[in-house]
Amino acid sequence: MGKALHRKIFSAIGSAIADYEMIQAGDRVLLGVSGGKDSLLMAWALADIRKRSPVKFSLEAITIDPGEPWKLDEDRISAVGSFLADIGIPHHVVTSDIAKIVAKHHSRKTPCSLCANLRRGCLHQAANRLGFNKVALGHTLDDAIETLFLNMFFQGSLRCFRPKTYLSRRNVEVIRPLVYVEEPWIIQAASRLRLPVVPSPCTYSGNTNRQYMKAILAQLNGNIPGIKRKMVNVLQAVWRQTPSTDD
Repeated sequence: MGKALHRKIFSAIGSAIADYEMIQAGDRVLLGVSGGKDSLLMAWALADIRKRSPVKFSLEAITIDPGEPWKLDEDRISAVGSFLADIGIPHHVVTSDIAKIVAKHHSRKTPCSLCANLRRGCLHQAANRLGFNKVALGHTLDDAIETLFLNMFFQGSLRCFRPKTYLSRRNVEVIRPLVYVEEPWIIQAASRLRLPVVPSPCTYSGNTNRQYMKAILAQLNGNIPGIKRKMVNVLQAVWRQTPSTDD
């Protein structure tokens, strides 16, 4: 990876961790690794930070297999496990019936929202069972802006997930170390690092309202230089008005 790209990514991650006090000494952090570029880059970066940081914390990763008909390819998951082992991160794979549930009940909610809620439930349950006090998710700055747009345009509200949220019912804190990192940086890094990215098996992938928001953000970014960095200020204002505890 080039020095400039490396510096941008690690500066953004370091700022997010510092701004929101995401990691403290003794933390046991469970990484939600879907096999996508964002979560793999998060694992790689946090493993590197762990080696250099005076703050001692542990990392393990978990992949939630949604089951048929979106079951993850075993060879690709094995490649993800090997990659994680090479950077010193143990890997857990949890099977589920998420795909079947979404296919059966998605008319009650948008399929992506239902799937995300079910995945989060599996992830938080696993964190409790395995004794982790923090869960790290690979949401990027682009994800945050798109979520803000989705809530603005479809719900009429100024809301977005926070960089850090305490889940009181689970006694787990969710952190998002990539929340200042732009997606194009991750695309470049994933290619240069040859991360073992697993394509999404979801039949709804690429045909959602989020994809529409992604296209709008790309257009705005082309017409308004630096808009993503400007949107950080907007997001921070929204986060200040949002409770840091999900009761």
